[in-house]
Amino acid sequence: MTSDGLITPPGRERRFVGESRWLRALILGIMGFGLMIAVWDLPAFAPPFAVGCIAVSALMVRVMPWRFEVLDEGLELWFALGRRRFLRRDEVTVRVNPGSPVALCGPGRRFGYPLTDGFVERRRAMLRSVLIEFGFEVA
Repeated sequence: MTSDGLITPPGRERRFVGESRWLRALILGIMGFGLMIAVWDLPAFAPPFAVGCIAVSALMVRVMPWRFEVLDEGLELWFALGRRRFLRRDEVTVRVNPGSPVALCGPGRRFGYPLTDGFVERRRAMLRSVLIEFGFEVA
């Protein structure tokens, strides 16, 4: 067991872990707020607002991982409602710029997952060096 309480399977060493608990709380908070407004009987503007909150949070749950791990074999992404996605090292390009790092995947590398590492991302240079060291394609 590691310091964060998670068990790493044998043979899968974590090289870098980035997470934003703030992002996870925000996504779940927006969803809960939308559900709360939908349940309560409020004025006429409330139902469209509730649907909007739920739709935005559903999109965020689908495309914004709150935690990621750099492993020898690739990147593991964790999403707010428990979904995980593994991106193999050969099938992903990671763009590490002054903005948030993005894991680009798919044909033509046009779709990407933002790799958030806290509210203020201070370890961008460390992430870049770990990715290069373990053979990831870095743009």
